[in-house]
Amino acid sequence: MATPKGHIGYPVVGDKSLEFYKDPIEFVNRRIEEYSERIFQSRVINTPTVFIASCEGVHQLLREKNKCFEMGYRVFMYSLYGDNLLFSGHEEAARIRTVLQSLFCGETVKNWDGLIEKLIRRNFSNLHSSSNTAHPMYEVFKQFATELSLSIFLGVDVEDSAEFTKQITQLTTTHWHGIISVPFSFRVPYWSSGYKKAVGAKKALFDLIYKKLSDSKDGEFLHQIRTAGFKDTAEAAHHALLFISALVPKAIASLLTSFTILMAQPENKHHKKKASESQKYLQQVLLEVQRLWPPFLGGRRLATQDCIVDGVKIPKGYAAVYITYAAHRDPKVFPQPELFHPDRWQTCNAGQEHLLSCYGSGPRDCIGKVLMERMIQSVCQYLLDNYTWSLPDDQDLTHKWLPVSRPKEQVMVVYNPTSKKEQSSPSTQENHA
Repeated sequence: MATPKGHIGYPVVGDKSLEFYKDPIEFVNRRIEEYSERIFQSRVINTPTVFIASCEGVHQLLREKNKCFEMGYRVFMYSLYGDNLLFSGHEEAARIRTVLQSLFCGETVKNWDGLIEKLIRRNFSNLHSSSNTAHPMYEVFKQFATELSLSIFLGVDVEDSAEFTKQITQLTTTHWHGIISVPFSFRVPYWSSGYKKAVGAKKALFDLIYKKLSDSKDGEFLHQIRTAGFKDTAEAAHHALLFISALVPKAIASLLTSFTILMAQPENKHHKKKASESQKYLQQVLLEVQRLWPPFLGGRRLATQDCIVDGVKIPKGYAAVYITYAAHRDPKVFPQPELFHPDRWQTCNAGQEHLLSCYGSGPRDCIGKVLMERMIQSVCQYLLDNYTWSLPDDQDLTHKWLPVSRPKEQVMVVYNPTSKKEQSSPSTQENHA
C-alpha cells in the first residue's frame, strides 16, 4: 500500500480547480510525468482528490471497489436533475437499475430499429445535395440524437411537431447551460443568471414530462416508463428528464464526430474500407474511437471508507477522479497507446473490451449503453454505405475536454455519394447480412 504522490495543499489557497478545468489533459499528463505514477493527489473543488489515470485503477474503482465510494455529482447537478440514478446510493441504485433494465433490454432496443433508420434518413440522406458544401457535423449529429431522444422518451413525432421539437430542444439547451454557466469551483447556486434560467428550464421540462407520463396510454413507451416499477410518476419523470437532457445527444455527437474525423484521415483509408465491408471490423473501429476519444473525460466518486485502489490508499472523505482518457492510453495495457489501431481488438487487446470505460463500467455503468452503441453503429454504417467524405483544409481539430470532449472549433465535412455499384456490391451485401 502506498500514499499517492503529490500535494493536497491548504484549503482555498491550495486549490487547483482553475488549472484543472483550464486544460485537464495537460494537468494530468504533467503530473504523470512529474511523479512517474498514474495515480496522484491534488486539491480540486476545495476537496482532497486522488486522480486515477491507470487502466487497472479505473477498472478497480468502478468494479470491485465500487462500494467503497458514492457517486460524486450531487454538488454539481442535483438541483438541475432531481432524484435519479446519478445521485442514488448503492441499494437505491440497484432498485432503480432493475426498473430501467426492463426498458433498455436488448429486445426493447430492437423495437426502435425502425425509428433509428427513419431518423438516420431524415438527417443524413441529403448531405451531398450541394456540391462541395461543408456541413458542421457535430451539430448535425447532435440534432439527430436529440430527435431520437425526444421520439423515444417523449413520444414526439419530430416531423409533425417541428415547433414543439424546437421548443423542447431550446429548453434542454438552457437546462444544460446551467451546468457550465460558472466554473464548478466557484459556483454558488442562483448567483449566475445562466443557472437561474437552467432551473426554470428544468421545471418546465419536468412539468411537461410529468403531464405526458400521466396522460400516456397502454401501448406507448411513455406508459411503459410510468408502469415500469418506479416509486411514483415523479421518480419516472426525473429519469425521463435525464434521458432527454442535452447530456446524451452531446455524448453521441462527440463519438460520431471523432469517428468522422478519424475515417477522413488519409492514413486510415484502409480502415475505412474494411469497416465499410465488415460489421465486425466496424465494431473494432468504434471500440478504438471509444478508447482514444471518449466523450467524457472521466468521472468522480467520494470515498466512504479508506480504500486501496491499484496499490494506492484513498482515505475516507477524499474524492477520487478517474480519467478515462488517460486510462485508455495506459501503455501497460494498450501497446502504442496513441496509435489508432482497430486491429488491436483482434490481437494484443483481444477480449479486453471490458477495460474501456467510455460508458462507465461495473454496477454503475450507463444503463442505455446497448441503445447508444446500436444507434452509433447504425449511423456509421449508413455513412460508410452511402458516402465518401473529407475535411476541408486548415481546420483546427484541437480538442476541448469539458464538459464534453470535442474539437474546440466546429468541424466542417464535405460528403460525396458513393456510386450505385459500390452501394450494391455482392461483397458488401454479404458482409452486412
